[in-house]
Amino acid sequence: MKTNFFLIPFLFISVIWIFSHCEKDDICLEGTPGTPRLIIRFFDADSTQNLKPTGALLINKIEDSINNYIRKNIFGTDSISIPLNTTKNYTELKFYNYWGFENENIDTLSFHYDRYDLYLNRACGFKGQFILKTKALSGFQTNESWVKSYKVIKDSIINEKSMHLAIYH
Repeated sequence: MKTNFFLIPFLFISVIWIFSHCEKDDICLEGTPGTPRLIIRFFDADSTQNLKPTGALLINKIEDSINNYIRKNIFGTDSISIPLNTTKNYTELKFYNYWGFENENIDTLSFHYDRYDLYLNRACGFKGQFILKTKALSGFQTNESWVKSYKVIKDSIINEKSMHLAIYH
């Protein structure tokens, strides 16, 4: 009986001590922004001010000769957001325009950037930030490419509030 008498106050004091020594860095709050994705908008190559949706688009991530699907748009879209590789200074993706149709066209595009890791806190860890290089996109220079050109709109990728890259097709 005496054991329970000492055990209850000990447990109570231990719980109070644990919660009183918890710091705000121990919890990553839900609204904490993570690593931003690249925002791409698709425009008409002949009339560069007009948005032009893609055909049925499939984006395929190329990684160590294993194809991983990261995004699939069955119907045309005029904008997408893509996660960039946080361990390399480039991300290579296969873009299938009119995926599944007779006139399917595939471009393997490489996005080139510099990476910077920003320390948030102990609970959340690091957040990636990217700066697009001068030649930010490669892989579309052939005659068969459905991507005709591109333009860097915003070279620093620190949030997902606006477009970073325009692709003309």
